[in-house]
Amino acid sequence: MAYIPLPDVGGVRIPDSRAAVEAEQLCREESSPMLYAHALRSYFFAWLLGSANGLRFDEELLYVGCVLHDIGLTSTYEEPVRSFEFVGADVAAELAERHSWALARRHTLHRSIVLHMAPGISPAELPEVLLLEAGVACDVSGARSAEISRRAMREVVARHSRADFKREFAALLGREARRKPDCSAALLFGRGLGRRIEEADLPDN
Repeated sequence: MAYIPLPDVGGVRIPDSRAAVEAEQLCREESSPMLYAHALRSYFFAWLLGSANGLRFDEELLYVGCVLHDIGLTSTYEEPVRSFEFVGADVAAELAERHSWALARRHTLHRSIVLHMAPGISPAELPEVLLLEAGVACDVSGARSAEISRRAMREVVARHSRADFKREFAALLGREARRKPDCSAALLFGRGLGRRIEEADLPDN
């Protein structure tokens, strides 16, 4: 399938390296429309939060991480025992290795995906780790959404709709939690993640 470049949204440029293109295609082919849109919104929100806070970060690494952070929830990649974030981190790191990323970058990519499901992240983590979690959390629960301009928020959601996201994502992550009672999703649901998803104050489309 020929690659069609994704349009810039909210002033955010989409990386177009070979690794970025392969990651986007993998996500698009394997994910539901809901999960694919969530992956892209997570990058836009992560980038916008980083920019608003004056952070310097590796855009390609952040993009690949955001695009693939939930690939472990897809039917092709889901596993019966391991938490989805570890599966996704391995998929992303293997893709990065195929594109000859240095070991340190692959480690940061892997760590950023694993830690996006942690109950808390040290502020001493690298910017890419902090921003991936922040972008995902912004889309899932509305965390730090006030730091993003309403115009940029509307542009992102207009391009990648959140319609039915709350219901579908809560159901998908809830299934992970029920199947793996010791996983991070189960821990976070026990701490009110389901309620935060439902109460997220973000536009739907």
